[in-house]
Amino acid sequence: MGSLLATALGLGVAGVDPAGALIAVAALAAGARDRVVLGYGAVVLVGTAVLGAVLSLTVGSTVAEVDWSVLVPSGRGGAVLELVVGALVLAWGMVRLVRRGARTPRPRRTATGAARLLGVGAVFALSAVLDPTFLALTVLAGRGQDVVAVVLAHLLWAVVSQAPLVLLLVAVARGGHQRAVERFRTWWARAQPGLRRVGTAALLLIGAVLVLDAAWWFATGGFLLPEP
Repeated sequence: MGSLLATALGLGVAGVDPAGALIAVAALAAGARDRVVLGYGAVVLVGTAVLGAVLSLTVGSTVAEVDWSVLVPSGRGGAVLELVVGALVLAWGMVRLVRRGARTPRPRRTATGAARLLGVGAVFALSAVLDPTFLALTVLAGRGQDVVAVVLAHLLWAVVSQAPLVLLLVAVARGGHQRAVERFRTWWARAQPGLRRVGTAALLLIGAVLVLDAAWWFATGGFLLPEP
């Protein structure tokens, strides 16, 4: 058990993610109640640990043997899919670009729904499967480890990788988070226009690259971007 927990600790440090804490701060800035944010944090931490333990105890080491590339179509099917996705992303970017100056400010809500925030926490916990360090722990913990060791390892990984969120939850529980929330509000008011422009530019660039790659396949029979 000791070696597995040490591995979980190392993988947790390698996978530290501030996104969970940023979501919580944004919710507090939008008026979410402290206990709702604490519930969100519990869903993220416990949900991630439960998901990892279940995967380790059911599929375990077989995750490493899965050929994920079969999920991505190749040839004409891949080109058509890429063209459709690229066109949709381009359209999304164009809509954001056209509506950039036409949006009317909406009144800020004074509270964030508990169900909505808890749902966000559940989705965030499920997104752990996209983290390579989470998958690595899932494989390692599934190699003949007992249930207690598996659960503790995934719980340790969740707490360490979400250290920023854990620290914020402690501050919320102690009532010392107001200054951080006010700083976030000030920063967000200044950064939102620039971040929106960056997001729009990224959508346009990604969409253009996907469309160009698909068009190149139809013209030459090969992709510009490397296939998986």
